[in-house]
Amino acid sequence: MNFKGLASGLFSLFLPADCKICGKALEPLNFSYICENCWDRVKLLKMPHCSRCAKPFPASLASLEVPSLLCTECSQDSSPFKKIFVPTLYQGVMKDAIHLLKYRRKKGIMKQLEKILKVYFFQTDFPFSKFDLVVPIPLHRKKLRERGFNQAELLARVIATHFGLKLVKNNLQRVKATKSQTSLSKKKRIENIKGAFQFRNKGKFQAKKILLVDDVYTTGTTVREAARVLKKAKARETYIFTLARAS
Repeated sequence: MNFKGLASGLFSLFLPADCKICGKALEPLNFSYICENCWDRVKLLKMPHCSRCAKPFPASLASLEVPSLLCTECSQDSSPFKKIFVPTLYQGVMKDAIHLLKYRRKKGIMKQLEKILKVYFFQTDFPFSKFDLVVPIPLHRKKLRERGFNQAELLARVIATHFGLKLVKNNLQRVKATKSQTSLSKKKRIENIKGAFQFRNKGKFQAKKILLVDDVYTTGTTVREAARVLKKAKARETYIFTLARAS
């Protein structure tokens, strides 16, 4: 009996036949729903960019080599968070991958996203192990019930496990069922998210250095509001990690 062929046949029953992006046949044992060629086209966030919010700058500014260069918004605004860490741009394959995860519940995509995160951490010299807590941006209970999982929590769990950090997922709560932010202007996003978060136990955040985790940073209204609530809870410092950033 050809056990290798039998095993391959059994695996194929549980694997998507084709890449969800380009439609080509997936490689054997590829559980991520996306082929390697498409994953190779993920656009990484590279310098130059804002040293606080990671907003990409024109490539022409690369020659300035100023490590603490701020964008106009950050230079004029007192942000509730110290810095954002983000490995990729919210474009092309990564945008499609995040949509597949969030809206089509393709959780197998997390296998490849975990690899991307670990490569990023290997190449970044920031001491992530010094954080006290990793806190995912919460979903409202209605949205969590509909989706079945919180994608920010999946990412936060990868980070917490990788660095041996404490994951706190229930102390920051989303108490307001906000509209989707996708099609809203920045002004409407701020109005929509205001008052959406609250903490249950102030003591769990007090004097802690926190890494707040979300999937995508667009205008930053969601993470800013959550960071503001953490500041109200007397967190010592709040940093942000998102998988991707809109340009």
